[in-house]
Amino acid sequence: MAIHVHPEKLKHSPLLDRLGFLLDVGMVALVIANLALILFDWLFAVHLIQAVLERHAPGFFVFYRDTIHADFVFYDLLFVSVYLAEFLISWAVAVSRRTYHRWFFYPFVRWYDLLGCIPVGGFRWLRILRLISLLYRLQRLGIIDLRDTLLGQTVIKYYRVLVEEVSDRVVINVLEGAQREISQGSPLVQRIEHSVLQPRKADLVEFLVDRITHAAEATHGEYRQALGNYLGRLTDDALTRTRAGARLAAIPVAGPRAVALLGESVRDIGTALVDQFIDDLTAPTHRARLDQLTSDLIGHVAARRDGSLDSLVRATLIDILEEVKKEVAVKQWKLDEQQITGHPAEPGVE
Repeated sequence: MAIHVHPEKLKHSPLLDRLGFLLDVGMVALVIANLALILFDWLFAVHLIQAVLERHAPGFFVFYRDTIHADFVFYDLLFVSVYLAEFLISWAVAVSRRTYHRWFFYPFVRWYDLLGCIPVGGFRWLRILRLISLLYRLQRLGIIDLRDTLLGQTVIKYYRVLVEEVSDRVVINVLEGAQREISQGSPLVQRIEHSVLQPRKADLVEFLVDRITHAAEATHGEYRQALGNYLGRLTDDALTRTRAGARLAAIPVAGPRAVALLGESVRDIGTALVDQFIDDLTAPTHRARLDQLTSDLIGHVAARRDGSLDSLVRATLIDILEEVKKEVAVKQWKLDEQQITGHPAEPGVE
């Protein structure tokens, strides 16, 4: 198992991406050096290590004890200053590229970078997460390939778990905030109508008219015979309930025949009328009138400010956001692990 490097991936990349790559490589080297220094200083506090160094490298022992170990926080702050500068630069790039929904999301997504800058004991070891995130970013860009290494597989797996858990929580909070604003009467509904629906009114009209004409053509042939039977039965029932129909049916010999003929005529005329209506509805020559009628209906509904449409749109948006929250809450890393291992899904995957 080996690490594969693909610097050719950067040949056709934008200048900003190439500069970002150089910054990432520099930060990887710096974090490794910083972590090595932290580990060494931690070991240096052990008396046995001090005794070994004092015996075999007395000059280095005195220099490190009196210069670095005695003022380790100062030297660690030099690393921290570089980390903070890189964090601010990356934050500015994320804002300019609109990587996240809000400009202030970046520190919450990269929380481990901020906590790792605290020059106190356990917080320093969070810089390991910074190193992992840098390697993962290079992996995602295709510059390096760690997937064939055990370390790379482990790091990528748990980094995805960590990032997904944090980012999912942030997204769900944002969606819940949007739901609260909508339910409390936020002007979002009016903005959707004026900024989203109105500019697309022509497309919406065309979509509705296409669906109406296609539905009419598809269903008329299926229900044409049933419609004729219904009209005939309706005529027969009306004749039996009316005085004129009763007198007509009472005419000897010709009466029942006249009633049957009348019912058949009504059925044929009604079916012919519906046939003609469907032909006119789907005829290209009448498309402009149908478009105008649909547009007038949409305009009438939008102009009617009785609150019913706003309530319907508001409830629809809240339900849509709820479904999005359910999708975001799905633990994708668990599903991926299930596919790899073949084990059944654990309770609470979703």
